[in-house]
Amino acid sequence: MSNNETLEQKLDKEVEDYLERVEGTEEISSLLGDGISREDYVRLLKTCYVIEHVSRNAVLLASDITENTNPYLSQRFKFCAKGEEGHAEMALQDLKEMGVEGVEMKDIPHADDYGSMLRDTAKNFPLGILGHSYLFENASGIMFPKHNGHDYPSEFIRVHAKEDPGHSVAIKRTVRHLEADLSEDDVENISRFARESGEFLLRIFQEIQG
Repeated sequence: MSNNETLEQKLDKEVEDYLERVEGTEEISSLLGDGISREDYVRLLKTCYVIEHVSRNAVLLASDITENTNPYLSQRFKFCAKGEEGHAEMALQDLKEMGVEGVEMKDIPHADDYGSMLRDTAKNFPLGILGHSYLFENASGIMFPKHNGHDYPSEFIRVHAKEDPGHSVAIKRTVRHLEADLSEDDVENISRFARESGEFLLRIFQEIQG
């Protein structure tokens, strides 16, 4: 790589831009402020289930794909997947306590397409999954600790507010370790995919029904 902007710097900008968009929505602004409606909170939890479900599958696949070609990255993906183990179930449990039984991916607009996009990237450009994970670990680690509390079940948010700042440190360390071996095209493509993945999830959230 040349002495241009580092991957970490590029991804941090993606996180900053994404948080500005997400926290600017009425729903998340309400979540972090005076209180979110029940319907919007259900939509948020369903969206959280989707991202946890499809991300863990993609990260595990990326770990398998890179096992021989990049053992370090493969192990970091495994570590990431282990850290997210059970998190999709937390979203389901919070939903259940609100009287919502289960989430069918086929009923969520674009969820299957999102999963397919992540799986394809895991197979063809697993470094893209690193960018995807960086975006969501860092955004979650910054956003959820701002949550002021409400009367709805919130184990999912509580756990992520506690754990994701640490996950953010770990994935930043991974990015720095890999940086020297990345081409400028790799850096651009990782950043681009992080952005595309974030936009895809935001579209799901906007169209999901409570």
